[in-house]
Amino acid sequence: MVRSLSTRGERPLTGQFAELAQILADSAVTHSRILGQGPQARTRLVPILHENSSRATEISARIATRLADSLITPYEAELLYDLALTMADCIDSLEHTGELLVITRLSALSTPLLEAAEALEHAAEYTMQASWQLRRVHHLGGYYTRMRTVKHQGDRLCRQALGELYRAGGAATDMMLQRDVIYAVSTTFELLERVARIADMLRVKDS
Repeated sequence: MVRSLSTRGERPLTGQFAELAQILADSAVTHSRILGQGPQARTRLVPILHENSSRATEISARIATRLADSLITPYEAELLYDLALTMADCIDSLEHTGELLVITRLSALSTPLLEAAEALEHAAEYTMQASWQLRRVHHLGGYYTRMRTVKHQGDRLCRQALGELYRAGGAATDMMLQRDVIYAVSTTFELLERVARIADMLRVKDS
């Protein structure tokens, strides 16, 4: 067991990671709704992601304070802080995609991109489940493997979305805007995989 999560502050710290993961999961659901809606509905939904991003930043700061007062090794503290920051970065990335769609006022998006958003929901759900196991990191053995699978799926769907975009053609400006959205979604997959990799490093350290 990671010692940082077995001290007297165990429950509050574990709860903060779980809260952060819940915000991530909620944000992924909102992100899917934004991608599936038109410009007007997106404008109403994006503030939810902005609020979630602000909450995630606050929780990350509380985790940092907690770690600074914990009797753990610097390596463990660094991993846990990196875990919190990267989860917050995932939420920021979802917000970034939503804001791009509001600014660009793109119409309906391709099916592969909507499927990629659903895959992000699954990845966020896996992350939330993993956050409940941080007290027993040896139970996280399958988390990274599942996230790698989702990452590969997301990469494939983003490539398909790019392929459809280039085949359809159109005005260069519109194509660039849609490409930026695809890349933003791809970035979120990369960040979620990094979350899983950090969690796996904690597991290996504790083995």
